Amino acid sequence: MLKKGRRKMEFRCFIDDAKVEFIGFMYKLMVKYFCIVPFKFVFLHPIDHFMQNSNQNHLFIGRHWGLFVGQFSDAKVHRHYALQISIGTAETFQLTDQCNTEKSYSHCFINSNVPHQLVSERSCCIILINPLSSLGHHLRSLYHEVEISTLNKDLEALMMPCKNFSQNGCSFEALVQEIQTCFEQFSCDCEQNNHYSDDRIGKAIQFLETNCDRIVSLKEISDYSFLSETRFLHLFKEKTGLNFRRYQLWNKLIASLPYLKKQSITETAHQFGFTDSSHFNRTFKETFGLNPKFLLSLQ
Repeated sequence: MLKKGRRKMEFRCFIDDAKVEFIGFMYKLMVKYFCIVPFKFVFLHPIDHFMQNSNQNHLFIGRHWGLFVGQFSDAKVHRHYALQISIGTAETFQLTDQCNTEKSYSHCFINSNVPHQLVSERSCCIILINPLSSLGHHLRSLYHEVEISTLNKDLEALMMPCKNFSQNGCSFEALVQEIQTCFEQFSCDCEQNNHYSDDRIGKAIQFLETNCDRIVSLKEISDYSFLSETRFLHLFKEKTGLNFRRYQLWNKLIASLPYLKKQSITETAHQFGFTDSSHFNRTFKETFGLNPKFLLSLQ
């Protein structure tokens, strides 16, 4: 149900409480970097994960990936931990890399922590993916050290549902389901064709996925993998190309978001194991590309 306010549209949606703060963060991230017309969420009960506003901006948050469909303009150069797939639904979009080279794409993949700027005058689909998920692992194996590239042939299957949504008026829920189906096949191929060379790390990744709703300590995951903490950190980095401590920080910062609404940054920093507010602010910006004070200013 949409309810008009003085300056914003208010959207009442039903959502899992565990995802509320992450969704809020994703929304504010979109506002920060993509200049999306703002709208307000009112979270009620755990029924629905789909959102939209009167300007036809749509957002979906799943377990390991999220989707935003909307118009982008005047975006700033930024980077983020999540892998990104961008698809123009009506025409090409402009993408600028860290060397200030601008190029037109109809679809592209952007690797983790790669600086970029996206500008689209028409609606565009942005898919953000957890690099440590099965899907994320497959994408990292496929693109390896490539920073920005057009989509692999297997991923081109994502283009049709995005264009159908924009041009033929299919529902956003149907779009999400079609993308999910594509990803399930892609993840299945990953499990068949791409493997971590050490089974202990493969099982550790599965354990982290199963327990993605909480912060798994280094000791717990090391014990689970029958490795010392030092050996686990080395092996994790070697086999995944990702830093486990950065993964931990991601989860800690996500978990801290609800507390930023109720207490100071310093109190939140201490509660989640950071030395002080400066340490918290620095880590927050390195992980998400923005300062927590900015999030507070949007509440």
